[in-house]
Amino acid sequence: MTRDIAATPDESFPDAAPVTGRVLITGATGFVGGYLREALSDLPLRLLVRNPAKYNQLASDRIELTTGDITQPETLRGVMDGCEAVVNLVGIIEERGEASFEKIIHHGTANVVAEARKSGISRLIHMSALGAAPKPEYGYLNAKWRAEEAVRASGIPWTIFRPSVIFGPGDGFITVLARLIKRAPVIPVVGDGASKFQPVSAPEVAAAFARALADPATAGQIYELGGGAIYTYEEMLDVIAAELGKRKRKIHLPVKLMMPVVKLSAPLPQALRPPVTTEQLKMLALDNCTGRSATAELIGHPPTKLEDAITYVRTA
Repeated sequence: MTRDIAATPDESFPDAAPVTGRVLITGATGFVGGYLREALSDLPLRLLVRNPAKYNQLASDRIELTTGDITQPETLRGVMDGCEAVVNLVGIIEERGEASFEKIIHHGTANVVAEARKSGISRLIHMSALGAAPKPEYGYLNAKWRAEEAVRASGIPWTIFRPSVIFGPGDGFITVLARLIKRAPVIPVVGDGASKFQPVSAPEVAAAFARALADPATAGQIYELGGGAIYTYEEMLDVIAAELGKRKRKIHLPVKLMMPVVKLSAPLPQALRPPVTTEQLKMLALDNCTGRSATAELIGHPPTKLEDAITYVRTA
């Protein structure tokens, strides 16, 4: 199996075993969570939710709901009792009000890890992001890095995934671009449009998570997940436009000119705001592709290319 980052001695977990018992999932009602519930159809699951009544339709003989909030550690007491593994998917891509990257991504993960240790959890799988690094100037990526640090220091056999942009029905990136292409008179391209992306499909990300739970050799590893092709940002827009059958003129917008507009529009209702935040605008200038994707090795076949699986944007 391809290992993107080799384990150091303190990251080796020779006693790790395949997970066969109940798995607690945080963020299970989110975008990737839905795909993961399907990918783990052979395991009993417990979904951590803040409002169980809202998600009663998800409960079954195999799936149970429990109440808790990762930002409030006192609400996590006992939620992992009887579970063998924890999958942490909780995250945000936009800060709103008190929901900051630090609070949700970093401190929320630290709270999950602390409860997992108390509960004797034997396996911990964590969703990070490609580009996670100690970069205070990028709040999202910095919080992802600090969350990784909490996971690595847990002492629990862990696996960390760093996916590129994740796409599929219900996503919050490709769908947003598709709506923009549909509605705007021209296609706006941020900056020079040359930053690189390697979009990976949500079902294949979920399959990689399932593989990690089943394969103890993945313990102590950090895996980068990318899709079947690398595109520049502008090429990605072209792929989406082609799927939509839209041929529109493109206009390049310098980030320096867009930044003040995005900042000033932040307090406006969502319908009146640009489809990016200042944080996302900065990150669009960064490459988001893997040095060595582990996707094919983990899922057992070449990963899907963007143009082969985005018919859903037609109804976005």
